[in-house]
Amino acid sequence: MAIKVGILGTGGMANYHAESFRKLKGVRLASCFDVVADKARAFAERHGVERVAESAQQLCEQVDAVAVVTPDRFHREGALAALESGRHLLCEKPLTTTLEEARQVAQAYKRASKRGVIGMVNFSYRRSAALQKAIAMAKRGELGELRHAHGSYLQCWVAAPVWGHWSTDTWLWRLQTASGSGGVLGDIGCHLLDLATALTGQVKRARCLLATFPKIGKDGKAITSYGGKKLDANDTAVIELLLENGATVVLHMTRWAVGHQNQIRLEVHGTSGALEFDLDRSYDQLNLCAGKDVANAQWKTLELKATPNNWERFIRAIKTKKADQPDILRGAQVQAYLDGCERSAKSGRWEDIKPWE
Repeated sequence: MAIKVGILGTGGMANYHAESFRKLKGVRLASCFDVVADKARAFAERHGVERVAESAQQLCEQVDAVAVVTPDRFHREGALAALESGRHLLCEKPLTTTLEEARQVAQAYKRASKRGVIGMVNFSYRRSAALQKAIAMAKRGELGELRHAHGSYLQCWVAAPVWGHWSTDTWLWRLQTASGSGGVLGDIGCHLLDLATALTGQVKRARCLLATFPKIGKDGKAITSYGGKKLDANDTAVIELLLENGATVVLHMTRWAVGHQNQIRLEVHGTSGALEFDLDRSYDQLNLCAGKDVANAQWKTLELKATPNNWERFIRAIKTKKADQPDILRGAQVQAYLDGCERSAKSGRWEDIKPWE
């Protein structure tokens, strides 16, 4: 019997969810819902969705699994509706916009998982074979004791119209806190925090600097508001992390990196080896300095077999009844890291990471 999937929220990213689910055997796009009914109807027609629900609750009643693809500030509401209805959940990242909300969703997931409910967060770069290989190597201790890591996530769409002008509906909300945006930190910082700490381990303390620059309008003038709303969501972030094992991590991200549409790079160094990958170059290449190569600082490139994406893994987990990562608890953990970064940006000091469970 096919797994009936419902999509909650029918904005830009929802199209990618629909296309990804439609490629999978044994999956039906059974329902969708959006607070803007016309948008939901157009989405259903475009992707062959069987029904348009009249509410989030009705959508949950019509399906086996829910993909929450609403703006960030509505993730909690949609996630809880799915979990409390006993539906499998794939939630867009970040899990929520606050740590308290993430704790609520995590508790609901713990209860639902006891009934066999699968819950995952769409940290989509987990599909990288390079990342999966790197995680396995770090866990086996093949790099020795970890000492340092550094990474970056660089985009240029605020400075250059590579994906359309920043003032279009697809992008504008990401620049406005009034529209529920957590800025570059919440939007892509959560990806980099997930990638880095999946390799390096748990974070003890965080220090963060956030910046927001005036945007360049179509007339070439600098502006700080658009459509009656301030363009106040952070667009640049620099993060320092102190790990539980004493190792250090430095991460930075910006939307002003002219020349880079979507570059994600991470390098990790241990006492007996190092590894590096650049997902803009390849999801399946891992650069490694280990063994005899350490003495001469030589690197080799491993060509890896592609690994399943999150939609494939989500459906596989439902079918096999075996939970997969990144699960909802991982989403709450990353939210705790974001919370620490946000508190540090306000205080100007190092901040301890608060419990997420």
